[in-house]
Amino acid sequence: MQRINESLFSHYCRKNGIRGQNKDEFWEFVENLANSTYKNFQNIPESENIDKLLNILGIKPALYMELIYNLTYDSSYEPVEKQRTRSIDGQINIHVRQVLTEYGLCYLGNSKLGEEYSSRYLIFGVYPEVNKYEQTRRLLKAQIGSFFEKDVGFTLLGFSSEAIDSYIHSAFEVMKVDNNFGYTEEGVVYDPESEEIIAEENLEKEATIRQRKCRFYHESNLTHFPFYTRNICQQECRINLAYKICKCIPHFYPNRIAKPKPVCDYKILKSCFPRHANFFLKLYEENGSHEKPATCHCEQNCLDAVVTTKSALPMIGSKQLLGSIGSAISMKTWPQNRLKRQVIFSFTDLLVSIGSTAGLFLGFSVLGLAELVYFFTIRSVFQMLGYKI
Repeated sequence: MQRINESLFSHYCRKNGIRGQNKDEFWEFVENLANSTYKNFQNIPESENIDKLLNILGIKPALYMELIYNLTYDSSYEPVEKQRTRSIDGQINIHVRQVLTEYGLCYLGNSKLGEEYSSRYLIFGVYPEVNKYEQTRRLLKAQIGSFFEKDVGFTLLGFSSEAIDSYIHSAFEVMKVDNNFGYTEEGVVYDPESEEIIAEENLEKEATIRQRKCRFYHESNLTHFPFYTRNICQQECRINLAYKICKCIPHFYPNRIAKPKPVCDYKILKSCFPRHANFFLKLYEENGSHEKPATCHCEQNCLDAVVTTKSALPMIGSKQLLGSIGSAISMKTWPQNRLKRQVIFSFTDLLVSIGSTAGLFLGFSVLGLAELVYFFTIRSVFQMLGYKI
């Protein structure tokens, strides 16, 4: 939860002549801004001194996220293994990346999503560099278990700050800002249950989105995101709702579009958003100033998993033992059900059904259809041209 790197921040302040009290105030401002979301925008410090610094440095609201990114060290590229943010299962590395979320910059491991979902791509439009340090061992994109294994799990660690906040979700999804486990100063072992949702290989070709009522990862209909998941779609609903109510959007959303929306000044984040926080998070209010739910239609993911966590046990002394804190996943109970999306009645089946019914009751066949078309098209044309057939 300490987002800003002290070395990068000190270098930035030396370069721009920020020292003494100004440096302390600026640190407090940037650190709170980097940790801000709908639940705590009101905690961002405000002062005339901050306004002067932002004006001197030329930091407009549209540059807030770029400033935070440049002052946050991506520890998944740390050369020293014990200090690196990494995901491991014994001698196997599992790919970890820094991602841009509604809670700022976080780390994601064991995900099936493409590299478009990374902080570097969403902020600058550039894919993240290949992490050579991960490739020192066998590397997996995501850990996959089987019934032949007693249990399966992995550990995401390498956080040296005083506290972390964890989000457990499907490998096909992104985190939800209102569905976290809260701060912890020790490592935690989570015991989840998962129910997988798969799809037939022909589902995408045989059925339209409207028919199957779900979208694949690459079937994005969103404006701010080049890929689709249901939670990402709900993020875009929040973007549109924030723009409608507060006339701007928070800094932690990607805004590399043809007509970028204005990014909120920190004073607007403090004044407008706390009053509507529950509406933004839930997209509806039971007893609030907004009587109607916000308009937000998001299809399900065609490939997904329903993840529920049975228990969360602290790892006492993990920081002294491992040199850092983190989160461990231990899957001990295998799912008994798998949900499958499949085409029950395809267009080919429809044609066969029509042909069979027509043949049974009318004596009609495909050959008869070809003769009918021939009689009213090619034959008619030739007769009009004077040919005898």
